[in-house]
Amino acid sequence: MAKDDYVVEIVKRAVGLVPRNLDDAIKRAREDPDRFAVKVRVNPLVEVELRDTAWMRFLIGEVIFNPRHEVFTSYIQQGRLVIEDATVGDMVFYGEMDIAEALITSIRKVPVEIQDKIMSTIILSGGAFNWSVPPGLEDVAVNSVDKIRLMVSERLPDLANKLSISIVKDPQFSVWKGAIIYGYALPSNVKWNERTKEGWYYLHQ
Repeated sequence: MAKDDYVVEIVKRAVGLVPRNLDDAIKRAREDPDRFAVKVRVNPLVEVELRDTAWMRFLIGEVIFNPRHEVFTSYIQQGRLVIEDATVGDMVFYGEMDIAEALITSIRKVPVEIQDKIMSTIILSGGAFNWSVPPGLEDVAVNSVDKIRLMVSERLPDLANKLSISIVKDPQFSVWKGAIIYGYALPSNVKWNERTKEGWYYLHQ
């Protein structure tokens, strides 16, 4: 509900937690708010403290991984949370698809003979995966790698055992660094295709 996007971003990154199980994490945080209370100093004049609402720290992380959770329904109905689908070329990325379903769907789209290779090289990149677990909260919070493994285990335990998931060293900026390198390496005769939103298959004639 804050009006300042800059403050929201700083606080979100500083206090967000990825829950092992959202319902359990909220229950514990409401029963013992002092344990989950946190202060964030935005600058020398502004400090944000969460105590009675500290349970909401888990919503920040969970919405990235499982926006379908029923706890978000009321926020969507109130218009405080908007989740939209995105279309890139011929592909539709469903905003409410949870991360486990997205991973499973993606693996199924590649040829069967290389699925094992894909399973062994799952790489997480992007600031949305840059979550850590504060000391003392290991029983309720996890990092992104463990969260994905837990979610896949609930659906396909055999697949979870085969997955090798890692996160890049600098997830917040790695995508931008990769885009810069790609841009420099891209030949000048490669043509952008507006329909598919891709630019490495279509060359100038």
